[in-house]
Amino acid sequence: MARSTKGLYKRGNVWWMTYRDALGVQQFESCKTRNKAEAEKRLIHRRKETIEGISPVAPIKPVALETLFEEYLKFVGNQRGVRTKRLHVQHLKRELRNPPIHTLTVKVIEDYRVTREFDGVGPATINREISTLKHALTKAVSWQMVRKSIRDDLRAVRKLAEPAGRLRYLSGPEEASTLIEGCRGIFRVIVVVTLHTGMRRGEVLGLTWEAVDLKHGFIRLTETKNGEARDIPINDTVWSALNGLRTRLDVPYVFHDEEGKPFKDTRHKFEWACKRAGITDFHFHDLRHTFASWLVMKGVPLATVSKLLGHKSISMTMRYAHLSPDHLSTAVKALDHQGFLSLDNYLTIEAVREKSDRVSMEKIGV
Repeated sequence: MARSTKGLYKRGNVWWMTYRDALGVQQFESCKTRNKAEAEKRLIHRRKETIEGISPVAPIKPVALETLFEEYLKFVGNQRGVRTKRLHVQHLKRELRNPPIHTLTVKVIEDYRVTREFDGVGPATINREISTLKHALTKAVSWQMVRKSIRDDLRAVRKLAEPAGRLRYLSGPEEASTLIEGCRGIFRVIVVVTLHTGMRRGEVLGLTWEAVDLKHGFIRLTETKNGEARDIPINDTVWSALNGLRTRLDVPYVFHDEEGKPFKDTRHKFEWACKRAGITDFHFHDLRHTFASWLVMKGVPLATVSKLLGHKSISMTMRYAHLSPDHLSTAVKALDHQGFLSLDNYLTIEAVREKSDRVSMEKIGV
C-alpha cells in the first residue's frame, strides 16, 4: 500500500483518500477510480466540502428491485391504471430478475428493450413498461433508496418510435344501425350511449345516476383518465335511451348486472354483435373514434371535439383533422378577401413593369 499524494493511497488498483470531515473525524473513502488525476480531483472536492462545513452523504444501503416494486405498487395502489402498472412490473421482474437497483444501467434497460422486441411486444407497450420503471426509480430517489445520479443516468434511454395510432370508425348511420341491432338487452343501450357521447369504456361502465342530469340534458364526469371533470351534453338519442331505464333504486350504476354490480363484459358481447353485423376489425373503443370522426366530418371544430372527448391537449385530437372535408381548403381560402390583388392585377402589374423596363433600356441604347 504505497503512499503518493498526501491523503491519497492505493488499495489494489483503486485509489482511496483519507481526510478529516467537517466534524474533525478521520474518514477513509474509495475514489472508485484507477486514474490518479481523477482521484486527486475527488480528494480536492472532499476537502472543499470540509472547509464549507458540508458532511459527505451517508452511504445508502443497497435495495433490491423487488423491494422497490413492492413499495411502488403500494404507492400507486389507489391511482387509475394501477392494473396496467402491475402488468408492467410483472414483465420487468421476469426479465430483470432481482438486482440491486443501484446496478441498473442504460445497458441493462436497453437489453431489456431488445428482449421484449424479440418477443414480439410492440414499441408502445415497451415504452410504457420502461416509463413505469423510471417512475419507480424517481420515487426511490425521494424515498432515499438510491442516489439521484442513478435515475438521471437512465434519461439516456430513449423511447422507441411508435406507429401512428389506430383509427377505425363506422362508415355511417346504416352500419351503426346494423351493429346496434346485433346487440341485446342493456348492452344495446351501452353501445348507443358510447356512440353518441364518445365516452371511454371505463367512463360508460362506471357511470352513476348521480352523474346523469336528464332534466338539463348533460352527463357530469368527475373521474376521468386525465383527472379533469367534464360535462357531456345529452342529445335526443341518448335521452331516449336513458329515460325510464332505471328499475332498481338501490343500485347507483346506470349499467349493471342482475346482482347490481357494474356491467363488465363488453368484449365477448361486442365481438358477437360485430359478427352478427358482418363488421370486421372493430373494437369497443372504436365507438369513441366513430363519435369523434363523425363530428369532424360534420364540420365541428377540432377544439370542440377535443373538449367533448376530454383530451388534455388538442394535439391528441389532430389525428381526426384529415377527416374534415374543408379543413385545408378553408385555410387557404382565407386569403381570398377583398383588398388582395386578383390574378389579373398581378398580370397587369407585371406587364406594365416589363414595358417600363423595355422603355428604360431603349433610352440607354440597349
